[in-house]
Amino acid sequence: MNTQINQSLQALKESNYKAFNEKLIPTNYEILGIRMPALKKLAKEIATGVDVDSYLKNAEYTTYEHILLYGLVLGQLKKPELETVFNYLDPLILKFDNWAHVDTIVSSLKIFQKHPDEVLAHYLPLKTHEGEFTKRTFIILLMDYFMSETHIDMTLKHLPEIQQGQYYVDMAIAWAISVGLVKFYDKTIPLLEQQVFSKFVHNKAIQKARESYRITPEKKELLNGLKIK
Repeated sequence: MNTQINQSLQALKESNYKAFNEKLIPTNYEILGIRMPALKKLAKEIATGVDVDSYLKNAEYTTYEHILLYGLVLGQLKKPELETVFNYLDPLILKFDNWAHVDTIVSSLKIFQKHPDEVLAHYLPLKTHEGEFTKRTFIILLMDYFMSETHIDMTLKHLPEIQQGQYYVDMAIAWAISVGLVKFYDKTIPLLEQQVFSKFVHNKAIQKARESYRITPEKKELLNGLKIK
């Protein structure tokens, strides 16, 4: 089946899009240059096919798109068992080496919406993992699936406890805080008032929040006054 997958990927690649992605996505993997709609369509075909189990057990991880495809297939599985997703996703996470792998794949795993407690318990170790993109995976999980009335207090407790200092970790924390400000301003703003983050994360979160059309001009002005000089 790998030969068939590789042929499909080769048929979808575009040289111009490859050049565009190479400038945008720092990765050690070869980039073929495949647009996301085409990759998602291929993932759906694989996920609904009779050979999906064979694909998941024997897939290659040779290019940037191979890893994206694998994660997208997991997100497209019909009525998967949560443990099945864990078993296939866990080793894949360790292969992430860029923000796009993390952000694209995590957001595609809609099954996580149905099992928040199990997902958090399973992936809590990523919070203190030494890897830059493993920690980012935990942050994006919080942002995508735990920015809710039920979980916001827990999410805002975890974010300041994640070790800062790695660029893609810091950017993810700032992004998550900006989302918190959009959705739960009154609960999130104390983290900025108390200056619990590094100067970079603090100011980047404010910048991202002030770029949102969902935050009022009055609140944007207040946020501007909280910037660390």
